[in-house]
Amino acid sequence: MAIRDRLADFSSDLKFEDLPPDVVKFTTLLLRDQIGLTSVGVRLNPDVAELVDVIGIPRFIREMGGKEESSLVTEGCKVPCINAAFSNTVISFGMFDGFHRAAIHFSCFIPAAIAVAERQRASGKDLILATVAGAEVMTRVGLALGANNVYNRGFHPTSLCVPIGCAVAAGKLLGLGRDELAEAISIAAVQGAGAPPWVQFPKSPPTHRIQSGRAAQSGVLSALLAQMGVIGISAIFEDPRGFLRAHSADPDPAKLTEGLGKAYEIKQTTCARFGVGIYMVPGIEALLEILQKHLIGAADIDAMTLQLPTAVAPLVGSLVYPSGHSVGAASKSSRYVLAFTAYNGEEGISYSLEYKSEANLKDPRYMELFKRVEVVAAPELDRFFPGSWPGILTVRTKDGREMTQFHNGATKGSPENPLTEPEMETKFNKLIAPRLSPQRRDQMLGIMRRLEQVDDVSELAALMAAKL
Repeated sequence: MAIRDRLADFSSDLKFEDLPPDVVKFTTLLLRDQIGLTSVGVRLNPDVAELVDVIGIPRFIREMGGKEESSLVTEGCKVPCINAAFSNTVISFGMFDGFHRAAIHFSCFIPAAIAVAERQRASGKDLILATVAGAEVMTRVGLALGANNVYNRGFHPTSLCVPIGCAVAAGKLLGLGRDELAEAISIAAVQGAGAPPWVQFPKSPPTHRIQSGRAAQSGVLSALLAQMGVIGISAIFEDPRGFLRAHSADPDPAKLTEGLGKAYEIKQTTCARFGVGIYMVPGIEALLEILQKHLIGAADIDAMTLQLPTAVAPLVGSLVYPSGHSVGAASKSSRYVLAFTAYNGEEGISYSLEYKSEANLKDPRYMELFKRVEVVAAPELDRFFPGSWPGILTVRTKDGREMTQFHNGATKGSPENPLTEPEMETKFNKLIAPRLSPQRRDQMLGIMRRLEQVDDVSELAALMAAKL
């Protein structure tokens, strides 16, 4: 049996009643987290505000018209499902979202699942089930590729794997049978793309958001095409010219089905407390530990060196200071964020995007310390990646001391060190609640708290997408 057929069998057979209670609870919290973040993204993140207010992507999607199926975030109207999946993902990507150990952002997956769920007037249980099914297939595809292999080939893991996950989630919500799901998987596998060189630019372009939106849109389209009778390549994963070999020099096909239905990969997702690229978090946490342990502050620091896995260092180690015209680059600059954290501590960086404000980016203190921060590749850390994303931070003080802190990658919010339910509540209250009207916030939380009992998620989708 072809691998895609085995994945389709699992996805088709999976029932809500099969899901362990802890998986249901985690998925519900993950959904609430992402729905809230998507709702307020334009007010939370300057990068998104530019896409919405200046470039006008949601407005462009609205003006395209078409069948009213799914709610369009920021516009408060409905558009064709595949277009809502695209636009809602574009403005959701990478903001405090869930990040799986296979280097996959859930902000590129959940908005698409919600768009299809609204189109189908699906229940809360249907949405949870589809999210789990899509996540289990999508993350195993990422593990089989190996994020380091993908980056080395010049691809973006999220953009490659999300179409497949979205195809499965959409297929479950559309009620596709196992044969149609198999075709949806193979159709989606030929649509992923995306390259990560945006990190090298002083002004970070929005292409990472665009390619992630296209990944979500392609996955939904794949399920719809399969429903219409379009067929894909049955040996898409086995063929020497197929998906795995095209995007990875050393794929591991066994990981596509390893533990399927027994170990739930969705629980290997990290829920972020810092609004930065996940690979930067070990450096932040290592610095916070050094500051606290040794009772030092920014004024004491002469220089810092952060060592990261070979595939990671170029992604977050840009030598160019993120100026006021490139707020997007700040979230991918370990050198800047470490300088900011040295001065502001945990309260300044946790559950906040203030580090990206124009005033902070112009602060001469951060500019000056930025010059004395180095990010380097450490091949000895490659054996941990991509299963974890470790780092080694060395801080040298002006009085000649040197402090080194190893971080094993188990960041706060990771499976090994998860955010508790009260901490997830704190995240919601700090990031999301202040940007919603009390009525809308209470309605959203009320639905999410009883999601398993909700017969139609359309009201929740509409609340998510309503104008702020």
